[in-house]
Amino acid sequence: MRALMNHSIDHSHRDPDLFGLLYGFSFRPGERGQEIDSARALQYLQHPQDTEQFLWLHLNLAHAACERWMKSHLELPDEFFEALHEGSRSTRIEHVDSALLAVVNDVVFNLSSMTSSDVSTLWVCARSRLLISARLQPLHSVDKLRSSVKAGECFRSPLELLVHLLRDQGERAQDQPERGSGRR
Repeated sequence: MRALMNHSIDHSHRDPDLFGLLYGFSFRPGERGQEIDSARALQYLQHPQDTEQFLWLHLNLAHAACERWMKSHLELPDEFFEALHEGSRSTRIEHVDSALLAVVNDVVFNLSSMTSSDVSTLWVCARSRLLISARLQPLHSVDKLRSSVKAGECFRSPLELLVHLLRDQGERAQDQPERGSGRR
């Protein structure tokens, strides 16, 4: 039944946001990332062919099908899904079942304002060939990482993507108090 369901998803796919994918990239070590849509992401996940290739999928948790899709198509640790629903959203990173899980609080990306004091959470899981990031609201650090990928910055692994993301978030967090202090 599951194979039949996946088969129909692959062939009937017309909506780029079928399961909450905001954007995805396919990488080979040392090469520019190539933007992929949800159909290509599904194809790779179901039939990985290149042992050096890895993906970054950035997902919208506000999409009704997102969490269900992640549970059925991605081999993410149970702790990732538990983190999505726990009350504490303290920033942290931990090693679980050959994956790194990160909960990162970041500034909400707001096009109408150059500064923002709103903070939201990003959940991340990094495995050997996959980086999953998921959020409820647009976030600055993820947008900065996406801009770096689109500008041609090369990454050798999902871990390098995660380090870049955490560095961008840390820089943004340091800048934020200075920007907000003049608005009182």
